[in-house]
Amino acid sequence: MLRNAILLGVLALLSACATNSVTHQAITAPADLPFRYTILNTEEASVEGLAMLRESLDEHLQAAGRLAATPEGPAIPVEITITNYYMRHGGARFMVGIMAGRDSLRSRVRVFDGEGKQIGAFEVESTNATAWGTTGGMIDKHAEEIVAKLTQ
Repeated sequence: MLRNAILLGVLALLSACATNSVTHQAITAPADLPFRYTILNTEEASVEGLAMLRESLDEHLQAAGRLAATPEGPAIPVEITITNYYMRHGGARFMVGIMAGRDSLRSRVRVFDGEGKQIGAFEVESTNATAWGTTGGMIDKHAEEIVAKLTQ
């Protein structure tokens, strides 16, 4: 009985966050250049949320060997526009779970060549409707999906 309860708890934790992406224009960027990104915050994402997103993007791009080392060096420009940002308060998530709504983060990502011409675009949406996931975990999954699409 205890084993079943633990298994159910683990499954609930693993299914807490969902992330999906839609490609509007396949990316045709050179595979040997790193990426340099900017984030446009049109949805008033919190300072903490933006810091977590930047940290996760840096971590995943660094792990892929595609983070631009300097602002001046050659790199592929990437513009990440936050088009939806809603995070439930931790207390509301704990007290009423899905009744408090669902966390949501949506970004539009555009990739440019050296002359400023768009060479790719996609959207990533991450949600968490359960009481189990964390804001940091969802933002990290969001960044992971962005980097996966950039480096595929």
